[in-house]
Amino acid sequence: MNLKKTWLYSLNGLLAIPLLLLLSSLIPKNLGIRSFTRTSLSFLLLILTSVVTLVSFTGVLLSISVTLSVTLILYAIIGTVITVYIGQRLIIINFNQLKQEANFRYGLIHVRDNAESVAFYQGEAQESVQLKQRFIGAIRNFDLLINWQRNLGFFTVSYDYFVSALPYIIVAPIYFAGNAEFGKFTQAAIAFQQIFRALSIIVSQFESLTAFAAGVERLDSLHSALKTPSPNATGMTTIDMTENSKLALRQVTLLTPNYQRTLIRELSATINRGEGMVIVGHSGSGKSSVLRAIAGLWNAGTGHIIHPSSTDMMFLPQRPYMVLGSLRSQLLYPNTDPNISESKLHQVLEEVNLKDLPERVGGFDAELDWANVLSLGEQQRLAFARLLLSARSYAILDEATSALDINNERRLYQQLKATGTTIISVGHRSSLLQYHEYVLKLDGDSNWQLMPTREYNSAEVC
Repeated sequence: MNLKKTWLYSLNGLLAIPLLLLLSSLIPKNLGIRSFTRTSLSFLLLILTSVVTLVSFTGVLLSISVTLSVTLILYAIIGTVITVYIGQRLIIINFNQLKQEANFRYGLIHVRDNAESVAFYQGEAQESVQLKQRFIGAIRNFDLLINWQRNLGFFTVSYDYFVSALPYIIVAPIYFAGNAEFGKFTQAAIAFQQIFRALSIIVSQFESLTAFAAGVERLDSLHSALKTPSPNATGMTTIDMTENSKLALRQVTLLTPNYQRTLIRELSATINRGEGMVIVGHSGSGKSSVLRAIAGLWNAGTGHIIHPSSTDMMFLPQRPYMVLGSLRSQLLYPNTDPNISESKLHQVLEEVNLKDLPERVGGFDAELDWANVLSLGEQQRLAFARLLLSARSYAILDEATSALDINNERRLYQQLKATGTTIISVGHRSSLLQYHEYVLKLDGDSNWQLMPTREYNSAEVC
């Protein structure tokens, strides 16, 4: 870690205080930004106070003894250099402490979110070992932090005690020589202490500065990640995206986001409103990747994709996203009219075979851990209910019925076909073919075939 770079980041943070204060007021609940802003402001006030004190008392001390003034400056410089030398390791240790604690918290959250899967695998012992290792790592680093803080404390305390006697030691010969009055002792001590505090701000605040610098380094890492050059800036091509009322792919060559593998080469297809296309192929052939490209999530490659607006298209993944909130909020997610009546909600739930769900969970306003309360099949049917309530013209389904039986799958697709929804599906079941007019077959070597469903069925039979 570059110490000079870290302190420059800290100085930039101080200079950016007005903007940070504005951001802090706009985002009051963001503790990271609030803490950074307040710490920056406190250090700035300390620096300004030190400058004013230095200017105010320098003249007084010089009038008493030039030797004392020079001694003070040298003492402060030596103390600062030694403090930085001893304490520079604290920046790395504080940075590692933030990282270790973050890793431990993430591990706890990860286990909590996947508790059922862990239980099925009977992996509790291994997860416990991993969590203990993360915890021990944080404790060991914290122990190292305490030791270095102790070493720094030993020096800074001794440094502060010795300076109390220094002005008297230097002024005493002047007094006994008859060149100064006794009151000069008090004046010299006061002026000396004030200037010493001003010049020793790094020594006195070094522990806080190291913790602050570690936080700045973490923020800089995030800032650098967010400023990663776009593909265009690095000479890499991207797929052109145009928003329109139809869905079409024109000479689309799709690559993985890291540009290391070509998934599809020169794909061209047009899906008219009310029609459907199912994408088939073996696992890893790029089926879901095509959907990501249509949704605009992946754009590495060349060609042109024309797609409907986000308000006219909805994506249903294999494992639906369950929001934190009530059953009502689950159904209305993401952009449906919040004023939809409960009778309409009951109707849609009946259409997706979840008629008894409100009574079972305690009504539409019940707030539960839906990802654990509902089975994957119920979550998929709930996602279809969202789709029906939002009345989107285009539905992008990535194995959205994989956990459902054939009857429930048929019921959901028939509901979509009845509303005239244009359907783009990915799936392995042959039962999906009947709900789509076209089949896009991928072979995994970037090759593809687009054909009517009847032609595909005939080829499969042969």
